[in-house]
Amino acid sequence: MHPTTDAQPAIVTEFLPSRLAGTACMKLSPFIPVCLFLICANFGSSAEQLAATPASAPAVGGKIPELRLAGQFDKNGDHLLDATERQAARAYLAKNPESSAETFVARPGSTPPEIVALEPTKPGEKVSPADAPVFAGKSLYDETTLRTLFLEFEDPDWEKELGEFARTDINTPARLTVDGQSYPDIGVHFHDRKSTATTAAGYKRALDLIIDQTGTGQTIAGENRLWLADAATDSTYMRTMLYMYVARQYIKAPKTNFVRVVINGENWGTYVNIEPLDDSFIRENFETTEGAWWSVQPRGTLAYLGDKPDAYRTNYVLKSKEDANSWNALIELCKILNTTPTGGLEAALAPRLDIDNALRFLALENVLINQDGYGGNTGGYGLYLAKDGRFQFIPQNAERSFRLVEESDYERGARRNDSNPREKSEKSGQGKGGNGPSTDPVERALQKYNPKNFPHQNTTDLAMLLSYSFVNKADSDFDGKINRDEWLSFARSWFLVMDEDLVGKLTRNQFLEKFRGMITPASVADGKTKQTFGRDDAAAIIGADFFKALDQNHDNVITSQEVTDTFAQWFTEWSNPKTAFITEPALRKAFDGLFTRTIFLADQSYIARQDKTIHPEDLGDEHGRGRGRGQRGGSGIGLGPLRVGAGHGGDDSRTLVTFSEELDPLNGLDDDSKPLLRKLLAVPALRTRYLDYVREITENWLTWEKLGPVAQRYHDLISTEVEKETHKANSYAHFVQEFDQETTAGGRGGDAATNLKSFITERHRYLLEDDNVMGVNTGP
Repeated sequence: MHPTTDAQPAIVTEFLPSRLAGTACMKLSPFIPVCLFLICANFGSSAEQLAATPASAPAVGGKIPELRLAGQFDKNGDHLLDATERQAARAYLAKNPESSAETFVARPGSTPPEIVALEPTKPGEKVSPADAPVFAGKSLYDETTLRTLFLEFEDPDWEKELGEFARTDINTPARLTVDGQSYPDIGVHFHDRKSTATTAAGYKRALDLIIDQTGTGQTIAGENRLWLADAATDSTYMRTMLYMYVARQYIKAPKTNFVRVVINGENWGTYVNIEPLDDSFIRENFETTEGAWWSVQPRGTLAYLGDKPDAYRTNYVLKSKEDANSWNALIELCKILNTTPTGGLEAALAPRLDIDNALRFLALENVLINQDGYGGNTGGYGLYLAKDGRFQFIPQNAERSFRLVEESDYERGARRNDSNPREKSEKSGQGKGGNGPSTDPVERALQKYNPKNFPHQNTTDLAMLLSYSFVNKADSDFDGKINRDEWLSFARSWFLVMDEDLVGKLTRNQFLEKFRGMITPASVADGKTKQTFGRDDAAAIIGADFFKALDQNHDNVITSQEVTDTFAQWFTEWSNPKTAFITEPALRKAFDGLFTRTIFLADQSYIARQDKTIHPEDLGDEHGRGRGRGQRGGSGIGLGPLRVGAGHGGDDSRTLVTFSEELDPLNGLDDDSKPLLRKLLAVPALRTRYLDYVREITENWLTWEKLGPVAQRYHDLISTEVEKETHKANSYAHFVQEFDQETTAGGRGGDAATNLKSFITERHRYLLEDDNVMGVNTGP
């Protein structure tokens, strides 16, 4: 379903944090994505493949296991459901809808449901195998190639079918063609249940391709399965690529590259091809297939849950064969980690954990700020139990790495652990900066989050961003210009999607509310905080101009006919009379004339104070650093030190948002929800080794001189294809801007964009100014 032809009312989705937290951070950047529609659809649902969970297993941790239906409907026993068998399975699912008891897998205090705001899709260009280059002899994960994977489904409603089967163990059959060679009867499944639950039809979703679906031994370049990530929360497409590139320098990590996916002859865009954690990966990296391996979900923090494997199965998905000894080893690791006193921890862990691997793994996650890894609310990681009996960590998800935004919660009485040497340094006024805290309690709490050298303002031309988005979405034939039919079709679709109640009209307030979603999308945390342009309300200014122009009879209500008539009039006025086309420059010029104001300053330093008085006792410890890790009061999200909303904990809480390069290298030292980090960093010798790795990774790899050329190669390889994509959530403008948009000379004293280049530069600078990383603080 495409919004331009079959739009549905907007709905509130249940799993937004898993899908759009990173996107929201991006959307609140100085380069604001212009979200033309609040896209809505009947969302499908998907499931992690809980291979070891029986069909009748109860929900664990609020999560419902996938439905085991394949055996029930595979009447001929060929391990591949034909059209009749799949239709019967779909009819069964229609009569047995998913329980509403399923909840998002996250720690308590995860963010509430929100409306998904994305740009609309349209049909992609037609591509045939004859149009695609062949890369015979090149590795399946060769980073210099952009292979095209052709998928051919039997039914035209393949996307809806995949959504319906996503919560089951049923794979939809398809023919895969790669480099001119066909692979019949592969199985296709949406990779992630949560992403399917939050993504409207017509948008890319991560795919699992099971090559040997029928058990005949069919492989592609030795691979039995492909994992194609959609990069929906990463406008650059390359955060996973860069993260794994660095990770492979220190630990075993998946190979990655880009591929183009064509489905039933239609281009669905560029995907990140991530090497899955399977026997092929284990064999290549460990020269054996012995041992056991798990795909660990967000709640899999190695907390000790008792001695029964069932307590672990939901969050630790066993990918290798079922084995009681493997589960016992995992449980023993969790028990040792959580119950052993600090003094004897290293010796007790050594037989069960590759400690050096764990320290490297955690250092990578901190330096590159991977919010999709250990302890995150999304993504996950891999665990491998080697034949020597020790566990090793393997990164799997990294789409939300290299990020510039984090949340910080302040609650009354919440204090950091005194064992943190960094805090001791700051308490004595000898930490970073060395000037000691401010004397005013409120300013003291805000000092770190609103320093004078934060970047201040970025000029944003909203007429330009709107004109680009209008042309990009209205241009159905990809010729870079809009004819009259395309323009009016776009107008009708635009109104249809904004008219979520399908009543055929919009009041001024309703229109402005929808328009605000384009310019100032709501915080995913509380639905209230907005992107700020200093103290200007850019959405109200431009939205009012739009509404005034559309409201032809001046009754403060616009109808579909008024919108269509106005767009028709605009086409006559704005199109080139010789060519009868509207181009982006012409549309931008028209918007410049239509809007009373088009240039706004995205304020990077203003923190909106709440109406309530903030008392010193509300600010946590002496320096306002109490994060209340075990008593989360809220999780506001915005851009840098922008607007912050009060947390969900009432008058005792306050949420601030800061650049993530401010993330403490010892983050997790006091966090009971992350026992691996907390317990390992509590051991002085292990903390020193960990900080050594933090410094080494920062010095050797976290520089634009090192990663810039790598990123540029990735960017150039896919740039042309990304520009043509029609099923992506974010615009091509953001693909360019969030890569390496130049900042004003002077670093953080000037204008800075939330892009990969500025992240790498700023994170590098911050870490190498940290006393703990540089060995100034030794601590206990």
